[in-house]
Amino acid sequence: MKRFKAELLLFLTATIWAGTFPIVKISMLSIPPFWFVGIRFLIGAVLFTLIFFRRLDFREPGILKAGLILGFLQMLGFSMQTIGMIHTTASNSALITGVTILIVPFAQYAITKKKVQLENWIGVIIVTIGLYYLTQPQISGVNIGDLLTLICAFAWAFYIIYVDVFTNKFDVITLIFIQLWFVVIAACGLGFAFEDFSAIRFTQDEILAFLYMGVLATFVTTILLNRYQKQTTPIRASIIYTWEQPAAVMLAVITIGEHFSPWQLIGGGLMVLGILFSETYEFFRSRFSNR
Repeated sequence: MKRFKAELLLFLTATIWAGTFPIVKISMLSIPPFWFVGIRFLIGAVLFTLIFFRRLDFREPGILKAGLILGFLQMLGFSMQTIGMIHTTASNSALITGVTILIVPFAQYAITKKKVQLENWIGVIIVTIGLYYLTQPQISGVNIGDLLTLICAFAWAFYIIYVDVFTNKFDVITLIFIQLWFVVIAACGLGFAFEDFSAIRFTQDEILAFLYMGVLATFVTTILLNRYQKQTTPIRASIIYTWEQPAAVMLAVITIGEHFSPWQLIGGGLMVLGILFSETYEFFRSRFSNR
């Protein structure tokens, strides 16, 4: 029952993430990307601080470093994804972000030296073929937005592994506090340096976008991921996170009218199949071998 509850909440996390793609795509028409990330995290950080301030504990050796590592990876992931959305579609961004789950085994090897399995390599090949057909670089060249989103996928892969490592060592509340405020300071600092704050008009649509991104997609999802991911297995969590991609694509098609060419549909389908094969092969093999 404990694992079921954790997995249900991770599914909710993936669903909330899916809703961010069309919102970010529309918001990038009027809001500079670093300011968008900074204000989004400022809302989440202030709300988190007001609720959990009395529970913070910085006495554990190494907790500040751990929080800063998580914050840096969050900042890199969200900023690259947000800037990338200016140059690519919300659907492409969602599918390329899904490559995160495929990179996780390789990030895990880099950090914990756990061997990368054959099915992971096969999954990489399938997803690479799918990514080629999705982005179609032979037609319009390499899309900078797609490349930036791919950097985001690498950042998120390492973030997922470090969450597993650090949340089993340190106080989760304090880790979340450090990483949220790191992103606020870094993103707003870059916004001050390189962007025009006056471009933000704080219309009703922009305020609603910030509330969704700050409260649900930052405050709620950061707590859920850091708190409950460790209560299930990495493979089961990875499968749950893949729901974000088809849900985001469906929302982008419905809400902002995005569409795919036949080859892009094939590419997106191959990417999802490659990810699912990589992440489910070991599970199904063990199930059938025990019969």
